[in-house]
Amino acid sequence: MVGQVDTWSQRRDRWLQYLNEVTGAVDCGKAIPLGPSPSPLSPPPVTLPASAGKVVYCAPHPDDECLSGALAFRLRNDSGARITNVAITLGSDKEQRPRRLRELESACHAAGFELVVPQHPSGFDHVTQLNRKEKAAEWSSKVTALREIFDRENPDAILTPHALDFNTTHVGTHWLVADALAEHLERTKREPALFIETEFWHQIERPNLMLGIAPELVAAQLVAVAEHGREMARNPYHLLHPCRLMDNVRRGSEVVGGQGAAAREFSFAEIYNVAFMKGREIVPAKTGGCIIDPNVKIDLQWLKAQFSPQA
Repeated sequence: MVGQVDTWSQRRDRWLQYLNEVTGAVDCGKAIPLGPSPSPLSPPPVTLPASAGKVVYCAPHPDDECLSGALAFRLRNDSGARITNVAITLGSDKEQRPRRLRELESACHAAGFELVVPQHPSGFDHVTQLNRKEKAAEWSSKVTALREIFDRENPDAILTPHALDFNTTHVGTHWLVADALAEHLERTKREPALFIETEFWHQIERPNLMLGIAPELVAAQLVAVAEHGREMARNPYHLLHPCRLMDNVRRGSEVVGGQGAAAREFSFAEIYNVAFMKGREIVPAKTGGCIIDPNVKIDLQWLKAQFSPQA
């Protein structure tokens, strides 16, 4: 009996050491400075071929463009796609908006993203489903302003939170983007655009893309998101970001790859749902999930072909 207790205790102590090393690794990130940095942090330049295409990330709050934007980072690095972050809001606290804008500008520079702030320098107010339902004229003015941005940017792909992403501004951003993109597509009569849903606060129920991410790219995300210094000091999203990406591998291997599928061997992943916007209709992609390894180069044309309902 004594030997069994000792065996259990020894095993428990080994797992305790493991947990202490995990939390110690997270804690070591606290020593890395937060931004905004005194001098701009510039990522390595990438080739920007005309055929690489344009991606617009519609961020409900400053820092979302980094935390959920792995696909944008990969498209920029893998194929030279131009990435524009549209900062839908700068938060609800008007007194903090100048500070958040400074951090956002620094973060986008570090990420290699262009930046557009609607109704500069304030962003939109009251981006919620309630506003959409009860303040039709106010909502319509926001839709028009965002549609005009889409008219100028003419994006091949748009990233936006999914419709059940818990936070009221995340949910409102989904519907604002859907309404504005529908108007843009109707006015321009252009071909369908990739409509890619992101997650942060609430998991996508039926995602169809698990995007593997190399450690070097996760580190690049952290360089950029840490420029949102006061936000990261308030809640250390950046320190726990790798843990969330690791859990995505556990979940996505089966939720995207199929129940009972083998776990993937890479460490980090982000999860998305890819669809198409055709006129005012969100058209689901072809059935079946797609898992992309970190070392597989991707571009917008490949994504369109992979998920096209006609493929």
